[in-house]
Parts: sequence; C-alpha cells; structure tokens
Amino acid sequence: MSITPIGKQMEIDFPKITFDLIYESSDDEKQDRPNTFKREESASVSRCVSISAADLDSIKRSRHEANTVKQTSWAVNCFKTWLSERKIQIDLKTIAKSGFAAILRELYATTRTTKGELYSISSYAGLRAGLNRYINEPPLGRMWNMMQDTEFTAANNVFKGVLKQMRKAGRDKSAHHPPISSADQAILKGSDALHPSNPRSLLKKVWFDIQLHFSRRGSEGNRHLKPDSLVQKNYENGCRYFTMSFNEETKNHKDPMERAKENQRGAMYEEPGNPLCYLAKIPPGATAFYLQPKRVFAPSDTFWCMSTPLGVNQLGKMLPRLCQEAGTSVRYTNHSLRTTAVHKLSDAGLASREIMAVSGHS
Repeated sequence: MSITPIGKQMEIDFPKITFDLIYESSDDEKQDRPNTFKREESASVSRCVSISAADLDSIKRSRHEANTVKQTSWAVNCFKTWLSERKIQIDLKTIAKSGFAAILRELYATTRTTKGELYSISSYAGLRAGLNRYINEPPLGRMWNMMQDTEFTAANNVFKGVLKQMRKAGRDKSAHHPPISSADQAILKGSDALHPSNPRSLLKKVWFDIQLHFSRRGSEGNRHLKPDSLVQKNYENGCRYFTMSFNEETKNHKDPMERAKENQRGAMYEEPGNPLCYLAKIPPGATAFYLQPKRVFAPSDTFWCMSTPLGVNQLGKMLPRLCQEAGTSVRYTNHSLRTTAVHKLSDAGLASREIMAVSGHS
C-alpha cells in the first residue's frame, strides 16, 4: 500500500467516456418511435407545433370552470350597469390604476342588487373577484392585483367596511341545501316519475340512483359522464355492482392526484328482480351517458334513447322537475340529493374520511 505525500498531485487514469445522443422517452414517444433510432428520420420531424396568439388566449381561458366564467360575466355586467347609472365612462384599456381604484372605492360603497338591497357576502366577494379576473384576462391584460396592490388599499378598506355592514345585517348566512326528508324520499321512489317502464322515467331513475349512490357534483360533471364511466364488478357471492371510473375535477380537488382519490368507495348494487339495464337501452357508440329519451317508443324497442346527449340545463333541473311531478312537500334542488347521500353515508356509520372519499368534500 502506497500513500501519496501531501502536496503532490495524484495521477489517476480515468477511463475514456463517450456520450451518445440517447435520452429517456415518454411512453407516447416509445410507441411512435421504432426500436432502432434513426437520426435522419427524427431530424425531419418537428417537436413543436405552430400556434396563434388567439389559440394561446383560448387555452389560457379554458383553465376556468364554466361557473367561474359565468361569475366573471355577471360581475362585468353588474359593473357596466353601475357605470351606466352613475353616468361614468371609462376605457379599461387605458385608465390609470389609481383612477380605476378610485372608481372601485365608490363601487364597493354604493352597488346594490336589482331590488336595491345589499348583496350577500358571497356575491359581493364574487363581484370583486370577477372584475379582477376580467381586467387581467385578454384582451385587457392589465396585470393588476385588486386585492393586494397598494393602489387599491383605500378601495379594499371600503370593501372590508361594507362586509362588516353585511354581517351586521345578517347577510353572511349561507343558504344551505337541505337533505330530502324521509317522507319525500318515499314519495319520489313510489311515484311513476321513477318507475322504469318508459324511456323518460328510466332515465330519471338512473340519474336519481347515481346521484344518491355516488354523490355526484353538479350538472357539468354529469354531462361529462360516458357509458364506460361506470364499471361493473362482482362479489364472490355473485352479487353485481357498479363503481365509478370517472372523477370530475371538483372545486375542492384540482390536482389530478387528489381527484384520483375520489369515489373510491362509491358503489351501486343491482336490484334483484329488476331485469332492466339502462346501458342496454342506449345505442352503441354513444358519446355521453345521459341521452335524450325517445318520445315515441314501444317496450320491445332495442334502444330507448336517441344518440343526442342530455343538455347541462336539463340535468341541472332534474330533481326540481322530479319533485313537481311526484308531488313532494318541498321542491328540492339537485344539491339536496347530494346532501342526502352524505347523510345516508353518515347514518351508515362511515368515518369522515370514507365519506369524503365518496363525496369529494375536503
């Protein structure tokens, strides 16, 4: 064993290392590329596509939920109406930040509903958030932060003062959606509106059962369901049931990893003695789960639905119309069925984390 004296440079023979132009590929690239890497072929394929400024703006806007877009549009309409009544004319493309802040200060203090009343706290906050999105999105793109920029401090102080007035006036009480009472649940389930003897009532029954078992959120998520969103499984005893393979992006879970945790425990079991299956009554190649029911049909028809998807508005008003048709004591909204589902899970003794896995609540 030899030791190199301190101060003398150690001479080490490093092996010669060469590098080749080989990189880790994604699964898509591995599928597209042959086993032998042909450099001359890859050089002729562009790894980028052309895109216009309008397309970029469209992609940027698509990150917002449909309800967010509606809220922004509502906020802008409120602002324009207020400007018109105050006889104020401004150009949002050129107005100085200080000038816009002064207008907001007055807006926050004086804006009212169409009935001349204070807004609810959620609507009032939505007004400011919607305007903030509007001035920062194309084509304006002012890049202002109405909540934090120092120029908006005075306006935000007025905003907070009005919030305090709203709380004193009791405007901070949220209107929660009550669960469906046991009596009204019995009325609904025993009514002809949910009897699967015709295309329309079969559709309503399937929608009702899915909402109750999987605690679906919103009409938009239901509109995005497809025939393969429900997966049939079997227990060892032969009992069949369906689970949900589709997880909509919810307001509480935007991250894909979080969405993957949703609806893990939701299940809908077959009804013994009921031979009808909605999936068997929809035409092949359907692009949506909920389809328009046939208006003219015969019980012996192979398919009871047309290929046209049911609209978002029709899905959004499904339970109120069911309640009217069945004659319940209260005309519930769709969200009440979601609340009912959560209550049933709680009554069944499920832990909070298990209920959240089904409902998607945070």
